[in-house]
Amino acid sequence: MSPLVSVLSSGRRISSDSGELLSDLLVREGIPINLYCGRRGVCGKCFVEVLSGDLPQADERERTLAKARNLDPGRFRLSCRIAVRTDMTIRIPDAAMIPKTRILAGGAGKDVILDPTVRKIPVRPRRPGLHSPHALIEGLKTGLGLPGLRLSPEALFSAAAALSGSPDEDPMVTAVLGSGDELRGVERGDTSSRLFGLALDLGTTTLAAELVDLGTGSVIATAVGLNGQAAFGADVVSRISAAFHDPVQAASLRNTVIASANALLSDLQAAARIEPNEIYETVIAGNTAMSHFFLGLPVDGLAVAPFAGIFAVAPPLPADRSGLRVNPLGRVYFAPNLQSFVGGDVTAGVTATDLPSRPGTVLFLDLGTNGELVLKTERGMTSTSTAAGPAFEGASISCGLPAQDGAIDRAILNEDGGIEVGLIGEGTARGVCGTGLVDLMAAFLRRGDLSPDGRILRPDKRLPVAPGVFLTPQDVREVQLAAAAVKTGIRMLLQSARLDVFDLDEILVAGAFGAYLNIENAEAIGLLPRLPGRVRFVGNSSLEGARALLVSGRERLRAEGLTRIITHLPLARDAVFENVFIEALAFREWPESPAQAQNPKEDS
Repeated sequence: MSPLVSVLSSGRRISSDSGELLSDLLVREGIPINLYCGRRGVCGKCFVEVLSGDLPQADERERTLAKARNLDPGRFRLSCRIAVRTDMTIRIPDAAMIPKTRILAGGAGKDVILDPTVRKIPVRPRRPGLHSPHALIEGLKTGLGLPGLRLSPEALFSAAAALSGSPDEDPMVTAVLGSGDELRGVERGDTSSRLFGLALDLGTTTLAAELVDLGTGSVIATAVGLNGQAAFGADVVSRISAAFHDPVQAASLRNTVIASANALLSDLQAAARIEPNEIYETVIAGNTAMSHFFLGLPVDGLAVAPFAGIFAVAPPLPADRSGLRVNPLGRVYFAPNLQSFVGGDVTAGVTATDLPSRPGTVLFLDLGTNGELVLKTERGMTSTSTAAGPAFEGASISCGLPAQDGAIDRAILNEDGGIEVGLIGEGTARGVCGTGLVDLMAAFLRRGDLSPDGRILRPDKRLPVAPGVFLTPQDVREVQLAAAAVKTGIRMLLQSARLDVFDLDEILVAGAFGAYLNIENAEAIGLLPRLPGRVRFVGNSSLEGARALLVSGRERLRAEGLTRIITHLPLARDAVFENVFIEALAFREWPESPAQAQNPKEDS
C-alpha cells in the first residue's frame, strides 16, 4: 500500500509514492512549502514537525540547521531530505510556508506568492584553509549542493572582499543567488535577513517608489517625487521630440530621470535605515518612452510612424549600468511594454488587478498623461492609447499644480450656490491639481458658469476658484481635450469589439489621479461613463504591479506572456477617430439613457 501522510495543519491525508520526497509530495498537492534553496537542504526553511513515522536519523547538516533555529532535531526535519516510506503525521509550521503578499488591497487585486528572483543563503563552506576567492567559491559549491553553480562576472571580486582581513580559516558567508543558480556575490557573515528590493513607478510627471523586504514581501518605506524631466516638456511627445532632434538633450533626459529616482532612493534608505548595498533587485514600471529614456535608448521609433519601441521584453540590466544607487551586483528589471504607447506601467497594472482572470467584460483605464486602456472580453484582450495630455496632472493648466501642499484637490457646489474647495495640506490655495479640476468643472457646469460646449458664460471670461486662483478659457479647453481623448478611446475600443458601453461589467480606473477622483463629477463632465456600481478606482496599479514583479518570478513570466496575447488597436490610423473625438468634446454625461445604464443586459 502507498504510504499515507497526514498533515495536521490542513487536516488532509495524502497518498504518497514510496520513496517520494516529502517536499515533492507537498508541492504536488498544492501546499506552498518554502523550498527557498531548491531542495538542497541548505536554507533550513522547510522544517516540518514529524509527530509519527519511522525515519532515519537526521544527518549533521540537518542537526546543525535545526539547532541554529532552536528546533529539536529529533522532531523537526527538513521536508526536502525526507523520503516517505511509511505512514507519517506531520505539522507544518507557519514559518515553513511560502508567505503571500496582497497586491491592491480592497478586493481589486490578488495574493502573490513570494518568489523573488534573488535569494540569500548563509553557508559555512566545508573546506579548510579558504585562503583565496577561488577556494571559497569551490567551498560554496559544496556547501550549497550546487556543483554547477554559475558565476556572475563580479562573483570573484565579491568573494575576495568577503575574505578580506579575515583571520578565520572557515568563515560564515552569505551567498547571493540570482536566477538560474547564478552566484551574484558573497557577503561576510550571515546577512540573509538583509535583502531588499525597489519597486519604482516611473511616471511622466511623478515618480513613486516602495522599498520592499524580499524575505517577507512587506513594504517598509514609500516615497513620491516629481520627475525632473518636466523641464523638457510636460508631456511625453515633447520629450520624445527633444531627444529625437538632439542627442545632448537625450542624454540630459536620461540623467535627469535617474537623478529623480536616486533622490527617492535616498529618502527611502534614510527612512528605513537601509544601505544601498542591501538592495539587490529593482523593478521599474513606466510607459514605453520613459523606459527608453531611463535606459538611454534611441526614441526615433517613437517619434515617427508606425511608432515602435526598441523592446517589449528586456533582459534584466546589471545594476552597475543603471545609474541607480543600489548594490552594483543587483539587477534592474523593466516591466514589459505591450505596444509603442502602451507601456510597462499598463502591464504592471494588468498584473496587479489580475485582469485576465476577472469575470465578464472589463475595461482597465490608466488615467495619466497618456491615457492607456485594455479591454478584456471573453474573446481576449485589446489595448489602445490616447493622448490625454498633462491636464489631469496639472501641468498644462495656468494655475495647475501636482497633488502637493497648497493644491485644491476637491470642490463642491453648496446649497447657496457657492463653491467650497478643499486643500492638500494647510495654508492658502496656490493652484489646482487634477482631481480638483474635475470637481470644479462639474461645479461650474451645475451653477451655469460654464456651458457644455466649454464656453465660459461669465462676462470676464474667467472662473474664480480662490483668491488669486482662477481658470481661463484655455484651461477649460485643456480639460475638454483630455476628457474627450479618454472618452474616444473607450468608445473606439468597445466598437472594435462590437460592444456597447452597456456591456461593460466593470471599469477599473488606475493611476494616482484616479485614486482620489470623485466618480460623480467625472461622470458629470463625460470623462467616465455613468454606470452605477461598476466603476472601481484601483489606485497606483503601476506601482502595485511593479511590486508583484519584484517579489515573484512567476508573475514576471505571466507579465511577459501578456505581450503575446494582448492585441493592439492604433487609434491614430483609424479613419473615424476625428469624428468621434469632436463629438466627445462636449461636457455631457454618457450613456444618455440612465435606465439602460442601470440594467444594461435588458436592452442588449
